Amino acid sequence: MTPMTCRVCGVTVPAGEFCGNCGATESGRRGDGPAWLRLSAYAAAPAEHVLSPSVISTIFPSLPRHSRTAFRVALIAVVALMLGSALPLWQAALIGLLGFGLPLLFLAYLRETDAFADLSVGTLVNTAVLGVAFGVGWGIATDVAAARTDDDALGLPVSTTRILVTGFAIPLGFLILLLAPMVLMRFWRPGVRESLDGFAIGSLGALCFVSAGSLTRLAPQLANGPVDDDGQSPIHLVIAGAIQGVAIPLTAAAVGGAVGATLWFTRRTDAGRRPRWYAVTSPTPAVAFAFALYLGLGVLDVFAPPSNVETGVYALLAVVALYALRIVVHSTLLHEQPDDARPDEPMLCPQCDHVVPDLPFCARCGVAGHAASRTSRAQRRSTRPVPAGP
Repeated sequence: MTPMTCRVCGVTVPAGEFCGNCGATESGRRGDGPAWLRLSAYAAAPAEHVLSPSVISTIFPSLPRHSRTAFRVALIAVVALMLGSALPLWQAALIGLLGFGLPLLFLAYLRETDAFADLSVGTLVNTAVLGVAFGVGWGIATDVAAARTDDDALGLPVSTTRILVTGFAIPLGFLILLLAPMVLMRFWRPGVRESLDGFAIGSLGALCFVSAGSLTRLAPQLANGPVDDDGQSPIHLVIAGAIQGVAIPLTAAAVGGAVGATLWFTRRTDAGRRPRWYAVTSPTPAVAFAFALYLGLGVLDVFAPPSNVETGVYALLAVVALYALRIVVHSTLLHEQPDDARPDEPMLCPQCDHVVPDLPFCARCGVAGHAASRTSRAQRRSTRPVPAGP
């Protein structure tokens, strides 16, 4: 294969649309941003721009290309079921979907991406158990410590606590417990350190935490029967379901995943000078962003705006959190320590299905090698493509 010298890293690699060593495009693209950022091609799904509004490739970054449609349909189905339960006021069904919908979908993602083999069942179970335990404890403690009046049908009460407690202490405590399962696993059983491993552990712990907390607070509502007979309007239940079942879990998964990806990130040994503390791949910006986001939600709770404003703010913050996660995942995949390169060996790319040199990035589509699971990489290396005969 004809060699080329990368315009960014200066390494001689097989010619292609992307550098197989650092992932840079062969020639600069409009709107690509700095060379180290490569905005035109998301490292986990290079057919998409980094700033594309794609929920599936953001919250499920390791998914093989052929599985994304199925997960997109599943996510739409979960949201549709929530809507279908809220409109006829089927409160019990809606509470079940709020508690288990997105966590079960994330478990399906972990199974599809070999996480139970790469991370071990024990690591994932411990993460989930810690998340559930902290979530139940948080739900009970907040109900006892901050007695609310005017509770709505799905436990989205108007705050009656003082601004200092509601606007600062509660969001900080929530964030600490949300991140605690992932932090404990990082220092107890770190295993092999790859950014998407940290993403999976962080997102799983966060989803289990918020889901367990929601179920703990909403469980008393089940005593009223399967249908809400308290005179609540369907629109009210739809809004509450959208916040509790979609916006809050997606925000938590994005925050936990972003912090986890930075904690499991291992910098390339050939990267030159050490990155600054404020680099996107450092935990400091991710944690600061998470605190600012949940502080904003705490302030929102203090002022208790109209439901349409509240819904809009929750939706906006969820979108911002997903974009932050997308940028963190993209940056860590671009700059973490890759597998040993074997440019003379062929390998099948799981994204574009082309046979390319075994390098950290696909020379054809630019996907990062670490976007695929370790199990997938090992299987593709054990059954390398064989050139067809003359």
